[in-house]
Amino acid sequence: MDHVNERLARLKHLLGIVEEEQDGLLSTALQAVEDQVLNYLGREELPPELERALLLMTASYWKGAALGGGGAATGGVTAVKRGDVSVSFAGSGGGTGLFSLSGTGGLLDWRTTLAPFRKLRW
Repeated sequence: MDHVNERLARLKHLLGIVEEEQDGLLSTALQAVEDQVLNYLGREELPPELERALLLMTASYWKGAALGGGGAATGGVTAVKRGDVSVSFAGSGGGTGLFSLSGTGGLLDWRTTLAPFRKLRW
């Protein structure tokens, strides 16, 4: 299994998706989030240490934008389990905003997660 398909399989597992009909949309979401992250980092390749973070960001984006046809999550990520990765999203009563590299705060502050990997631009 190549790297792209492995990443897609892990994202599907994370989101609880078993069918293949949404693979194209999932791949597009993964690429869009990766492009945002790489642009923010000033890099051409994703550091291996950020693979899990990329999957969690993509899951947050997927849920928040209701790309799978379901209702949008109404809050941010509230819990993360790292062994056999899982993500919980806040209900309408709380939580922070959804995936955004410009946002701060919340359980997963993506800027804090990505900052150590950022390259300076001149």
